[in-house]
Amino acid sequence: MKGFDLADDRIDRAAVEKDTLRIFDICDGCRRCINLCPSFNTLLDRLDAVDSDVHKLTAVDTRRIVDECYYCKLCFNHCPYTPPHQFDLDFPRLMATWKRLYAEERTPPLRDRLLIRTDLIGRVGTLFAPVVNWLNRNSSIRRVMQVVLGIHLDRKLLSFQSETFARWWARSRATGAPSRSASGPKVALFPTCTVNYHCTEIGRATVQVLERNGAEVIVPEGQQCCGMPYFDTGDVPAIRRNAQANLKVLEPWVRRGYDVIAPVPSCSLMLKREYPDLLKTDIARMVSTHTFDVCEYLMNLKRQGKLDVDFERRPLKIAYQIPCHLRDQNIGFKSKELMELTGATVEVIERCAGHDGTWGVKAEFFDMSMKIARKVVSQVKEAQPDLIVSDCPLAALQIDQASQAIRPTLHPIQIVKQAYGL
Repeated sequence: MKGFDLADDRIDRAAVEKDTLRIFDICDGCRRCINLCPSFNTLLDRLDAVDSDVHKLTAVDTRRIVDECYYCKLCFNHCPYTPPHQFDLDFPRLMATWKRLYAEERTPPLRDRLLIRTDLIGRVGTLFAPVVNWLNRNSSIRRVMQVVLGIHLDRKLLSFQSETFARWWARSRATGAPSRSASGPKVALFPTCTVNYHCTEIGRATVQVLERNGAEVIVPEGQQCCGMPYFDTGDVPAIRRNAQANLKVLEPWVRRGYDVIAPVPSCSLMLKREYPDLLKTDIARMVSTHTFDVCEYLMNLKRQGKLDVDFERRPLKIAYQIPCHLRDQNIGFKSKELMELTGATVEVIERCAGHDGTWGVKAEFFDMSMKIARKVVSQVKEAQPDLIVSDCPLAALQIDQASQAIRPTLHPIQIVKQAYGL
């Protein structure tokens, strides 16, 4: 982008406003991203209303476009003008910059600041898991939550687990870890806050599958949320703090020859792409080059002839929704390829599920979020699968709610675990 960097200590608003008009004008002439997300629908509708004169767009128009962006980043890969093109167009980063400016000018609402505190919410929620889960399912309480906090009363929320992944890990190691080859791969697992507090079964399956393939798995202590939720409020200093804390934890293990594995695409994307962009340090770049999505890593083992392909059970037909933040990593369809190795037939659904972090939780965006999800559900129904799969736990939750599926949407690593008969 021209004239500013999201990682700068201070952002020149005038430079952002000037570049916004430049980018909006390019988007008006291109229009490849129409119907890709609500932001582009609003942008192009408003440009049509003012005869494509970007100077006639109002501050209210810009604010609505920014608020409707949930940083899925699909437009970045869809765009023909991203760096190193001379237009230097990065629409997601422009939206994040505006969110930062808005946050600096006026403190975001309590709800927005609370929802992104995933570690705090997770610690409290797991401590009182049965009570909190009951409250989250109680219709009267949810009405109060919508009025007071602006969390939509119909939004299905992730359940909290009494035994976090971290506690399971400590307990399982205390009972004795399985034997592993000294020459096997070495993995430092970045389980993420979602897996630690909510989807512990994904973390357990990841460990079991990696160890089935002879990996030495360690879970470095002191990990924090990757920081992705803070993009929702433009809190770049918080992202940088979390990034620095996580790199401090992971760097020693990478230097000792361990690869960093993350089972949630948003978190692997942060480690791979966002940390180097925001910190611009050699440590961030080093950790980035040694970070892999879990299925990406297992397919790397396959190429090296090191993946155990002795699967005992064969899944049937799978409808696989590939998450936005996995598509943004440009690594291909590794999860699909891995599941196909088990004997499954996999139909890929390349559509955003519409939950998108905290965005789909908010009362004002819930209906829009579910409208996006219906397109995924339509393709799922057409596929008539035996199982539905997504790498993103929030996308899985969204698909379950929108489809009212009897069987929960699974993570690819759970499919592989089942295929091994673990």
